[in-house]
Amino acid sequence: MQEVYIDSLTLENFGPFYGEHRLNFGSLDGHCGILVGGKNGAGKTHLLRALYLAVVGESGVGDLKRVETGSDATRFLFDRSLNRRAQAEGQDTVRLKVAVSLRDDKNGGSRRVELVREIRHRQNSSPIWHSSAQRSDTPGLIEDEQVIQKLRDVFLPRHLARFFFFDAERSQSINLGQQDIVEGVSRILGLWTYGELENDLRQLIQQKIPRVFNSTSGSDPATKLADLSADVLRVEGHLKARRKEQESLGRDLHEVETELLEVEDDLTTLGAVDPEELQRAQERRNELTKIKADLEAKLTGAWELAIPVSLLGKYRKELHDCLFSEERRREWEGAKSTVEPKIPQVKEDVFGSAPSEFALQPAVEAFYIKRLEDALHRLFHPPPDGMPNRVFVADRNDTSAQIRARLGTADGSLRDLAEMCISIERMDAELRELDQKLKQMQQNTAAFKRGTELHQKRGELIANREQITKRLAEISAEVSRLDVELGELKRQETNQREIVEKAEKGQSLASLAARYREAAGEIRSRAAIRMRKKISEHVGELWSEITERKREFKGMEFDSHWQCLLIRCDGKRVTWEETNTSAGQRQVRMLAFYEALRRLAKLVPPLVVDTPLARLDKEVRANVLDQLYLSGHQSIILTTNSEVDPEGPLFKRIGDRLARVYTLHPHGKPGSTDYEVRITNDYFGHDL
Repeated sequence: MQEVYIDSLTLENFGPFYGEHRLNFGSLDGHCGILVGGKNGAGKTHLLRALYLAVVGESGVGDLKRVETGSDATRFLFDRSLNRRAQAEGQDTVRLKVAVSLRDDKNGGSRRVELVREIRHRQNSSPIWHSSAQRSDTPGLIEDEQVIQKLRDVFLPRHLARFFFFDAERSQSINLGQQDIVEGVSRILGLWTYGELENDLRQLIQQKIPRVFNSTSGSDPATKLADLSADVLRVEGHLKARRKEQESLGRDLHEVETELLEVEDDLTTLGAVDPEELQRAQERRNELTKIKADLEAKLTGAWELAIPVSLLGKYRKELHDCLFSEERRREWEGAKSTVEPKIPQVKEDVFGSAPSEFALQPAVEAFYIKRLEDALHRLFHPPPDGMPNRVFVADRNDTSAQIRARLGTADGSLRDLAEMCISIERMDAELRELDQKLKQMQQNTAAFKRGTELHQKRGELIANREQITKRLAEISAEVSRLDVELGELKRQETNQREIVEKAEKGQSLASLAARYREAAGEIRSRAAIRMRKKISEHVGELWSEITERKREFKGMEFDSHWQCLLIRCDGKRVTWEETNTSAGQRQVRMLAFYEALRRLAKLVPPLVVDTPLARLDKEVRANVLDQLYLSGHQSIILTTNSEVDPEGPLFKRIGDRLARVYTLHPHGKPGSTDYEVRITNDYFGHDL
């Protein structure tokens, strides 16, 4: 039988534990019991949580939250598990390390693994987990999460930790009939294997066998084979027709190419004019004629405007400025002729016939009349830079503006004109050559007519050849596709024929698997009844001995829904509720249930229990410790000095069976940054 031991736990900045703390849980002189004491609020529950998270990993957070329900003061708040003092100092990481050993009584071998969980807390975000492992029999650090999880399941599976790391106070509310509890018990007792076998056989019948024998489509295999054979015949018929058409088109293509070679030879011998070449020459002549006409038009415009303007040279700008100055003089003369005759009337309108209350003194009136007259005269005074005395070039401003516009836009140089002349001469030469070529092409009317016919026939043959070639390419692609399709259909036909041959074997195999599944279910049911009977025997014996109620009850049993029944000495069965047992009796029953599971488990786990003696009287406490926790495998007991009094006889009685003791000493104000826990190697000041 294999047994699991927790060798040590190291925790850093977790809950009230500031800095690094290490607890050695190793056996000593054959003793495996560990007693950890602490008053209420000293951090015992945090120690239990640290052990569970170190073993299980990130998935353990959800387990703790489901188990620890209630108010904020009692339930587990993982986001606040970073030590407050460490957080105030800027630290953000919790580190948990547990060493677990797996020992085999048969061969005396032992293996050991260290699991390390580093949890980095982030503000307004979920914590980040990083796990690593180190095996005693394999060098190197393991950081792959899946490998670590498999390694954990070898040493201490999650379902074992969920059952055997528990708070005795909370365990009283556990309903053994819950599905997850039933599954956990099945896993611990090894009954889960039968359930997995049933599921595997069910999948074999419903999925794997139909998939192997291709019967998932719902159609009969023989019908599908007939359909595939018909498809093979259909594709073979299409393929035969396409290949026949391919041969016919090949002969047609050969005839067209032979006739095309004959036409090419006739054209070479005749020297006939190619109509396409004639058309290209005519199109080129028309294009050159149009370009030449455009250039000649531009050249004519240049002779009329660009050349005279260019010949002005430096006088061009002077003429432009003179025209602009004359335009300004005409504008000034127009303004003067418009405003000056109206000045006397303006003065009369402003100062004449004023009412007596607004009449001005003669001197003041003369002053303002003079200012008004000066202001009006300034409207048509000549500009400071002066203007010509008379107009020489143009007598109207619109004519002057048109002349200035021509002076500004006619920027072509004489070099551009020379290049246009050269281009026109070059085009004249090319046009003469084209005219000569066209004349020669059109002189021999008979040759031209024969060449036209040959070229027309040549074009038809080329078009026909292209059409045949295109059709041959299409047929070739279709033949290739049909070849592939035919090969695939024949492959499917062969496979389907094998499926048809195996269909009857598949049906018999499914029937056999169904019988095996029924047998596995029957075995599991019988094994469950047997294991439930053994658990009932262990729990009943332990409970009656610990509570000293053998005179009333001779045993206990659990029904298929894990409801507890007590068997009186007269053989009558009564429900647990009918006996009106106390909370302490209920707690003993749960502790005995856990111990029974541990004794029957295939892999014997350590027991980590918090406050298991709180509801028990002194005699029952001693019996629980003697018969449950200190009688065999490793037990880590988290307790208070009221449960196990360091001065009392109970501590002295169990002292020689303990391997190690520790005490948790809190100091500081709870909830503040100075609150932390110190660990000593004694039990409330008493050594072993």
